[in-house]
Amino acid sequence: MIIRFLYSFILVLTLIPSAAVSETTVLGVQYGQQDVLGIEDSSARGSPGEGSASSFSGRGKALLAGAGFRHSDAAWEAIEEQLKPYFGSMVDTVVVIGNTRTKRVTVIREMATKQGDPLDNELIRRDASFLRGLGFFSEVDISAEETGAGRCRITVRVAERPRLFMKYPYPVVNYDIDDGISYGFKWRIRNFRGYGEELSISALKRRDREHSGNVRWRIPWMVGRRLQFNVGLFNYRRLDEPPYKDYIKEWNRGQVFVGIPLSKSLVHQLWATTVFSFEARDARLSIENSEGVGTLYRQNFFSVGFGLQYDSRDNWLTARRGFLWRLSTRRYTSVHGLKQRYIFYLFQNHLHLPIGDNGSMILTFDGDIREGDVPDFFEMDLGGVQDLRGFKKDIREGKAKLIGTIQLRRRLFGPHVFNIPHIGTFDLAINGVAFVDNGTIMQGLDRIDRAVFHTTGGVGFEILSPIQDLVRIEMALDKELEPVFYLTSLRRF
Repeated sequence: MIIRFLYSFILVLTLIPSAAVSETTVLGVQYGQQDVLGIEDSSARGSPGEGSASSFSGRGKALLAGAGFRHSDAAWEAIEEQLKPYFGSMVDTVVVIGNTRTKRVTVIREMATKQGDPLDNELIRRDASFLRGLGFFSEVDISAEETGAGRCRITVRVAERPRLFMKYPYPVVNYDIDDGISYGFKWRIRNFRGYGEELSISALKRRDREHSGNVRWRIPWMVGRRLQFNVGLFNYRRLDEPPYKDYIKEWNRGQVFVGIPLSKSLVHQLWATTVFSFEARDARLSIENSEGVGTLYRQNFFSVGFGLQYDSRDNWLTARRGFLWRLSTRRYTSVHGLKQRYIFYLFQNHLHLPIGDNGSMILTFDGDIREGDVPDFFEMDLGGVQDLRGFKKDIREGKAKLIGTIQLRRRLFGPHVFNIPHIGTFDLAINGVAFVDNGTIMQGLDRIDRAVFHTTGGVGFEILSPIQDLVRIEMALDKELEPVFYLTSLRRF
C-alpha cells in the first residue's frame, strides 16, 4: 500500500511545473503587468552556483521499514557523535564513497573542510548541510578515522538520487483559476557530466493564447575554477490580442551570466556578478502623449547588469542559518527601433536564524525599483507567490516595490529515504511554515511618505524530494480573510 502511495505521489509531483503555479498568469519570473509564460532569468537564482524530526510511532516505523524505508544517516546528531573524538585533528585526506555519477571533485570543492586543516565542528556541520542541499544526493554521511597521532581521514558517503529524476524529460501541467490550463514539457539534466552543471530545455503553451521555450546551461565551476557561468536562450510569442494597451507580442533573448568570487572562503562567500543580454522584441507601446491603443514597434535591446552578493547560508535549498545580501542593477538600452532606456535595481536581505533542533526563523527585506522609459508591461503590481502572498491583485501598479517577511519553518518529517523498486533511493522531507508578509508599491521611492503598506499572513508546507527540489503548498489571507492558495516549485528564501 505504501509503495502504491509513493508511486502516486511521484506522479503528482512530476506534473508540477518547475517554475510556478499560482493565481498569477505565468510560470516564471514576473517582469511587470504582462506576466510572460515560461521566462527564466539565469541571474535570478538564490546564489551564484545554485541556482536543501519526525514523530513516527514505533508501529509506523515498522510498517515503513517493511516498505524499504530507513532513517537518513545524514542526521547531524549521529554524524557529530562519531566525529567528536577527532575535532581538532589534522585532516590527512578526504575520501568520497558512493559517487557513481558524481565526480569526486564536485563533492570536495564544495566542502569548507580541506585537507591539511584541523577538523572543525562548525565547518563539518556546514558541509553536511550544504552537500545535501546540492540536490544530487538522497543521503550524505560523514565519518572520520585516525591515521596517526593527531591526524584523521574524513570519509564522505553519498547515495545518489535516481537517474529517473536527474536526467529524463517530464510533462508539465499548470492550472490557473483565471487563465485555465497551460502544458508542456521540461528536460532538466541535473548534475550534468558529474560536475554539478545543469542543462535544461523546456516548452510551454497556454491554449491559443501564448507559448514559450527555454534552453539554459548553468556551470557552477568554469574550467575547474570557482567561476560561475550561465548561458540561456528564450523565445516567447503572444497568440491573441490582450485587452490592455501595451503588451509584448514576440520576444527573443540570448543571455550570459558570470559570477566572479571576491573571497576564498566557502562559508562567507562574496561575489561580483555581471549579466549581458541581447533581445529582439515586437511590442505594442503607448508612447508619451499618445491616446488609445498603442502602436506595434520592433525593437532590439542590449542590457548589461552588475551586482554584489554576500552569502553565508549553510544550505541553498532550505537554509537554517546564515545571511544572504544582494545588490544588483541592470540597464536596458534600445539599439534599434524606438529609442528607450530604463534601469532596474534590486536589493535583497535574507537572515536565517536556527530555532531549536528542527526549526528556523527567516527575516527578509527586499526591494525592486525601476526607472527611466519603463513600458507599462514592465511596471509591477502587488501580490503573488513571490511577494505579498494572499494580496488580491488590483489596479495598484508602480515602479518601486518593497516587501518584508517574517517566516517560521519547522521540519515535520524526515529527511527519510525509501527504497522504491525499479527506481532507487527516494528521499523525502516535509517542512511546515507560517509567515507574515508586508509590502507596498508606488511610482517611485520619492513617494514613500504616501505609500500604503499591506499585511498578509498564512501557513503552508514545503516538500523536498528528487522530483522537484522544493515544492511549496501555501494558503494566505489578507485583511478580508479570503484564502488564496499557491502551488509552486519556485524557491523564495
